[in-house]
Amino acid sequence: MMFSRFLQFYHFEFKPNLLGQITRFFYSSSNIIIGKGFRCDSIPKLTVNNKAMLNIAQHVQFRRNVEIRAHGESSIFISENVRIDRDVRLLATNKAKLSIGKRTAIGLNSVFNGGEDICIGEACLISGFVYLQTSMHNFERNSFIRDQGFTHAPITLNDDVWLGAHVVILPGCALSNGVIVGSNAVVTKSIKNNVIVAGVPANKIGSRT
Repeated sequence: MMFSRFLQFYHFEFKPNLLGQITRFFYSSSNIIIGKGFRCDSIPKLTVNNKAMLNIAQHVQFRRNVEIRAHGESSIFISENVRIDRDVRLLATNKAKLSIGKRTAIGLNSVFNGGEDICIGEACLISGFVYLQTSMHNFERNSFIRDQGFTHAPITLNDDVWLGAHVVILPGCALSNGVIVGSNAVVTKSIKNNVIVAGVPANKIGSRT
């Protein structure tokens, strides 16, 4: 019993706190700020260009294998008490701003691809394998798609939004307060307060009472 309690303490308290302190020590610089109380199950992979910025507020928790990349003149801000599950990837490039509000939780294997701004509100629940995509390939005829570059549009999730597993949010979508998106849905347009949507493409199936 005592050994079991020791293992629990080691895995859930000692190790995450120790790795958090190591992460703060090795990564902290003029353009990487990591607040007190940072905890992680493994050292995250943080790639931040000289003109980019990463700011992680206090009491943030990462699970294993989190990757954050800030290229160009982009910035990433993670607010207090955010929890990011394993194998999540956050990317910001160009001059994009990627922000995650207080008490938001992001599920495993989710990807935020920020060629343009991504703004996530407070207390959002983002399930596993969710994909937020702010960039779209141009696809005119008589030229290879891969050679045509991208168009960009921001994504906004206001407070108290819940995204089910495997949801895809396409460029230019704004989800207002209290929106719920059912699993496997593809969101192609903005959604009003407290609306519940599902399907491909996502359409209204109800409202929160």
